[in-house]
Amino acid sequence: MASAVAASAAILTTGVPGPVRLDRMTSQAHTRRALFRWLVHLGLIGALIVSLVFEPLVLAIHIAAGLAFTVLAGLHLAQRRRVSARLLARLTRVRILARPSGRLALADLLLAVIAAGMLVSGFWDWFAGHPTKVRWHVITGVALAILLAAHTIRRRTRLRRSAVR
Repeated sequence: MASAVAASAAILTTGVPGPVRLDRMTSQAHTRRALFRWLVHLGLIGALIVSLVFEPLVLAIHIAAGLAFTVLAGLHLAQRRRVSARLLARLTRVRILARPSGRLALADLLLAVIAAGMLVSGFWDWFAGHPTKVRWHVITGVALAILLAAHTIRRRTRLRRSAVR
């Protein structure tokens, strides 16, 4: 029994520092989160492209890709909780809206509204069994594609060094 206590005491007092192990574990977790973030970005871009390519050809693939895009957009926002919360807070202050950070908040709000409009109009057309007279899904689709292209191009340099905190 005394040897077991001495052995456990020896393990507890070994020269391997604890913070090194924690740093290594933190680094591995950070690497996994960064990889997952990259996969979400690639998934968003891929789902958008697949949805646009297959829309006139196979409607089921277009619908599946659109729903995948919606799920990935939710994951993307969840990964950026802090940024999203700060952007929402900026929208409540009118003076800030003229500044670059306020314009960014407005642009992201517009992106979210157009994406929601795209989803709702797609379901509306699907449940109606035919497109509406005013092609809201097509109009919001074109607007969303343009906004997403601008969103991706403006952030392309940050995509390389993107990290989840």
